[in-house]
Amino acid sequence: MNLCKLTYSLLISAEIFILFYFIFIFTIIFYLLPSLKNIINYSKFKNTSSFDYLTGNDLQNFFLTPIFLILILIFAWTAPLSFFWFGNLIISSFQIKIVYLVLIFFFIIIMVFSSIFYFSNQDIFDFFIVIVNFLIWTVLLFFANNLFTVIFIIEILSTLLFLMIITSSFSSTYFYNNLNLNIHNYFNNSTPLFFTQAILFFFWISLLASLNLFFSLILFYLKFLTFDWYLFENIFFYIISSSSLKDIFFLSFLWYNLLFCIFLKCGLVPFYFWKPTFFKGLSLHSLFFYICFFYFFLILFFLTFLVFFFNEIFFFYATVNLGIILIGFFFLLFILCEAYYLKTFLAISSILNTLFIFLPLNSFSFFDLLFIL
Repeated sequence: MNLCKLTYSLLISAEIFILFYFIFIFTIIFYLLPSLKNIINYSKFKNTSSFDYLTGNDLQNFFLTPIFLILILIFAWTAPLSFFWFGNLIISSFQIKIVYLVLIFFFIIIMVFSSIFYFSNQDIFDFFIVIVNFLIWTVLLFFANNLFTVIFIIEILSTLLFLMIITSSFSSTYFYNNLNLNIHNYFNNSTPLFFTQAILFFFWISLLASLNLFFSLILFYLKFLTFDWYLFENIFFYIISSSSLKDIFFLSFLWYNLLFCIFLKCGLVPFYFWKPTFFKGLSLHSLFFYICFFYFFLILFFLTFLVFFFNEIFFFYATVNLGIILIGFFFLLFILCEAYYLKTFLAISSILNTLFIFLPLNSFSFFDLLFIL
């Protein structure tokens, strides 16, 4: 029986590897299509070469039909619990429904971006490829089965978001006439100050959160000698039952450092100081993608994580989380009175909406309902 399970796991892992391999090859070919068209046109018209590029409308027509068919397939498909990619990923009916939700959002985003003038008329290869990769890694985030895989995928999503901001700004807002990735283009008089501040804030905040995430990963492994994140279900029991102050401090620091990283990366209280500036520097379609895709699914994953690993011992730590949320409401009300920009108002509004979601999660009634169920 164990041999059959091992063979099945190896076959699934091989299939996943082949799938990613073909996706990688397809991406390379997709990148080379405009260059091949330009070479052909240049060989035909040596003096008056015509350079053609795929536009957003071309990509929309290319992707809409497969996405629609996949949505129908996933909606009618239920899967048993299975592990693949050597146990790093897990698939069940819950993950399948998440894929369905992600594809619906991706479908809407493609429709919205296709209506943008620059998306339909300029060279948007990098921008669109980043969005497609973002779709794939967002799905894999909900398939993750251990802490190492989760942190690894979150870092890839943060990098893709940073790349999307750069490519979208170059191709559609500020530098579409001179597509050049030289660093001096960011720091000159023609570059909007808000845009420069946005990319710098996001880069350094993501770097700080990433360093702390990997630090938490190392501490977690040193304590438990595994990356299995189901141990979080018992971490509060270890804190209460332990008689060593060193273990209590170590495990408390491990938990709150993880919360610190998530709150810092999402721009939640009390680490929301960078988010209004970040929002002001983004173009509207980048802001739409950040709120409706990256921020939404990261918060959804974190809420799913909290609900899955709640136990009665967490009740003792809910008071601390509730205090942080109430203090955050107090300070955000003062900042909201000075929100002179619409994008700043959207930033504060997104933080407040998230806090209203976290508020019932830290209430005593929610714990009673959760443990009764």
